[in-house]
Amino acid sequence: MKQALFLYTCMMLIAGSMMSSCKKLIEIGPSKDQLASNSVFLDSTTAEAALIGMYANVANPNPGNDLGTSVTIFNSMSADETYPYSMNYYDDFTNNSLTPLFYYIEAVWNTIYKNIYIANSVINGLPSSPLSEFYKQRATGEAKFIRAYCYFYLVNEYGGVPIVTSTDVHSTTNQPRNTQDEVYDQIEKDLRDAVQVLPSTLEYYGGKRIRATTWAANALLARVYLYRKKWELAENAATTVINNPGLFKMNDSLNQVFLANNTEGILQFVNGITSSWIANNFVPNAYTITPKFVIQDGLFEDFEPGDQRKAKWVGYKSYGGIDYPYPAKYVYSAGVGAVEYNQVLRLSEQYLIRAEARAQRSNFLQAASDIDSVRLRAGLQKTTANDKLSLMAAIEHENRVEFFCEWGHRWLDLKRLPGHNDPSKTRADEVLSEMKGSLWQSTDALYPIPQGARNSNRNLDQNDGYF
Repeated sequence: MKQALFLYTCMMLIAGSMMSSCKKLIEIGPSKDQLASNSVFLDSTTAEAALIGMYANVANPNPGNDLGTSVTIFNSMSADETYPYSMNYYDDFTNNSLTPLFYYIEAVWNTIYKNIYIANSVINGLPSSPLSEFYKQRATGEAKFIRAYCYFYLVNEYGGVPIVTSTDVHSTTNQPRNTQDEVYDQIEKDLRDAVQVLPSTLEYYGGKRIRATTWAANALLARVYLYRKKWELAENAATTVINNPGLFKMNDSLNQVFLANNTEGILQFVNGITSSWIANNFVPNAYTITPKFVIQDGLFEDFEPGDQRKAKWVGYKSYGGIDYPYPAKYVYSAGVGAVEYNQVLRLSEQYLIRAEARAQRSNFLQAASDIDSVRLRAGLQKTTANDKLSLMAAIEHENRVEFFCEWGHRWLDLKRLPGHNDPSKTRADEVLSEMKGSLWQSTDALYPIPQGARNSNRNLDQNDGYF
């Protein structure tokens, strides 16, 4: 108990210091570094607690302070998935009218960099630890995975950002933005390193899927390669995960997809002993008149007749004679026990990543087969798509109805995919300009760099379209 209390205090000091220092990007003094390296990593008990604390900070269950909940909710409104029914303080996301002064923009930025700092403290603190080399390599791999995951969302939400790999305030306070390619290069490096040292079984984590494995690193690498149009590498990385049926397989029942430790989960996050906090935001309770967030008509209508995802993953709340649809993938509100975990990476994404990579490489029959792996589970017939154009449209559709309101998938897809009518534009330009009219500008694809961060670091330039 004393060790646990000590470690908790350590992690809170690290995290607390980070929260206050985010005003200067990453500003932690040497004393906190010494705390992390000299105290936390002296034995495996405190080191393990430090790693668990690293995951817990990523899964902290509050919009703006939790990576998963934040990007799920905020990105769903920025895209074409949901709108807030009665909470007008989120309207800036729905209207794509964000400003550098908006609270949630700075909260997400600070939260992600706090998580990166904690990962850096693990990576930099372990080399001088007396623990075994095997343990230090595995723990370093976990920290590099978390750092890569954080940078993946930073670069997709804000564009090029400072790459911080140190906990030394003197080298990071005025660090300028790196390019998007440089950030992606760092992500790839961290993930390739992690693949080599992370465990290939769940035995190290008590049989649970709540910490990074070599499969999780490969799954995220597959996504990164896809986003960077490295089609062969994306296909190979996804295949590596798919070809491990002993650990991963598609659930026959859609009701099982988000349960704790289910076989479709490659990596899940959990906050303490509670269920997914996302249910607490999306699912109205008995006293709620309407859902907090309502599914947009376009998404609701995009489900094909007979698609069981609409039947199983969409809920309805009636008010004034109107049924308001809401995301119901997670149904257990926080506090009822660890029934559901937040699905960070799951197998169906790997099939659709591989399908897209294969379509881009003109392997049309194989691409269609991967799409069918997802469609058949949803109760649908096999796809009729049989060429690159039709397959890419089918993959976009499956991604939309499979991953709606889940870790910002739709928002990121809209921004990375070329337009159907004009490939020089993005799908975001086509879809959101039609849906939102003059509220949408191409520059809205990136969120503004928070003004608080720019006030402290004058080398941070602003994204186009913001002042």
